[in-house]
Amino acid sequence: EIDILVRQRSEARWDGDYNRADELRDVIDQICVTISLNQLQYSAIDLENDLEYKIVTTDLPRSQGGGSTWELQPINNPLFNNAKSEDNVLQLAHAALGMVVSTSERGVDVNEEDLDRLVSRIEARLQTLQQRKAMGTFFPGTAAAGELHGRKAADAAFWLSLAGVNARDNFIYDELAQVASEELLRFGSNKSCRAKDVLHIVERFAMAGVTGSSVHQLYNVAADCLEVKMMNNTSDSVDDSDDDSIDYNNIIKSLRGDVTFGLHSDRSLLGLWRFSTRQRKQRVFFENAAKHFDGRYGKEETRLHSINDDKSDKYEWSKLFKDPTRPLVVDVGSGMGVSLLGLATAASGATHEEEIQIDWNECNFIGVDLSRLGIRFARGVSKRWELDNLKFVVDPAEECIERLSSYPGPIKLAMIQFPTPYRYTEEREDVEASVAQGYNAQLPEDSESGCFMVTEKLLRLIQEVLSRKEDGKLLVQSNCEDVAVRMKNIAETRAGFKSVEFTNSVTALDAVTQRAQRWVANGGDRAIGKSFSSLPLLPMVGRTETEVACSLDGKPVHRCLFVPRD
Repeated sequence: EIDILVRQRSEARWDGDYNRADELRDVIDQICVTISLNQLQYSAIDLENDLEYKIVTTDLPRSQGGGSTWELQPINNPLFNNAKSEDNVLQLAHAALGMVVSTSERGVDVNEEDLDRLVSRIEARLQTLQQRKAMGTFFPGTAAAGELHGRKAADAAFWLSLAGVNARDNFIYDELAQVASEELLRFGSNKSCRAKDVLHIVERFAMAGVTGSSVHQLYNVAADCLEVKMMNNTSDSVDDSDDDSIDYNNIIKSLRGDVTFGLHSDRSLLGLWRFSTRQRKQRVFFENAAKHFDGRYGKEETRLHSINDDKSDKYEWSKLFKDPTRPLVVDVGSGMGVSLLGLATAASGATHEEEIQIDWNECNFIGVDLSRLGIRFARGVSKRWELDNLKFVVDPAEECIERLSSYPGPIKLAMIQFPTPYRYTEEREDVEASVAQGYNAQLPEDSESGCFMVTEKLLRLIQEVLSRKEDGKLLVQSNCEDVAVRMKNIAETRAGFKSVEFTNSVTALDAVTQRAQRWVANGGDRAIGKSFSSLPLLPMVGRTETEVACSLDGKPVHRCLFVPRD
């Protein structure tokens, strides 16, 4: 009866008959449901009295499938909290991210005990939602997801991964994936749900580095929804106006696979790149998360400690790695760590070029970056993936390289991949004008300001460390031609490196970006010749998000490989 009333009300709202919809809502509001204890056989539910409930309806926007759902709100028992209780999963996830952002902005790391308390509240809330789901046996129309309608479960998973949350036994991530699957089963095949809406959900879980059976179930449900939309092939259900490069047939195939869709899929890495490069939007998002945490929980409630408190232990190699004599791969300026996360799971074998021959399965990996948020994300995924041979540290690049001299094993490869470029301007007036207009205001002012990571000192330190270790090499990559040329020139003329020459070298190059066009117009040296590889030098799984974005956008990547001079 309840299902029928709610469905009739949904149809009235869809047809614009709001008077009829209000009449039906009044009828629904008068319903009181009583459940006798002897009807409940679930061990997870421990109650003393019969349960009385009223019916609460939730009207969904068309972007989330439209229609209405209903759920039971307790009148005499608080066990099944409603979606508007203080502990809302999405709000708690946002607060967890806000805690990390808030403390990081003050130059300190978050106190893990405080974060664990928030995580425990999320776990408790998800368990409550599980218990509510048990009521579905008696009331199939009950909205099990409740507060996690649409893509909210996917957003919560992504925000928690950004906060570096390493949930116990992956319960949180698995449960969120299960909720997302149920949501897609509920509305994913509706015409009001576009293919992009389905894709955004699975991409968020992939970007969060979620693995396991629950997320694979979600991928299969998403593939089913996309197949329905491809068969219907209506403009409403397949709306890719924002990105005409989406190959849904290929995405469906990858979603059906066991390991092909995930963090290192093109779409996931492109999503991470878009998130990290949209500076203004990202800054506002992080600021709102920090304000949410500070406003709701208060700065004074969070105990702070310096990120350098454990500096003496940061490079104790025997504590970092089970076997510190294994070859080491270093990513300087590792960002969100996706390249090392891929390499640490890569199979052995050669890449496109024979110049990098590494058995990745036999290596240790370390990434260094000043971004606490990037490092937290990387550490969280690494722990969830149980990668004992991969570590990430927050430190200046030069200090990390200096510490590498004490590493017991050989250093096979140091990587500098897509360092944040300096602003390209010819005159001082151009710098001031670009900042005033907000263009590239987040970039280092120029290559000599000391804010650009790749300095002569850094390259010299890398050269000295590699010279003392057997056959170590330096890989440098950039999507800015002038930056790549500058790093190459410093490495060769002032830092004691020589370039490796490639068979598959760059013989011609189009200036496809405005920056490259300005560089060429001003007579800058081109990234052409045997020192620049035309093919990727790392396995596909080792690509960064920037490299994938360049590849999909048809923009060149400038790659060089160096060895210390004899």
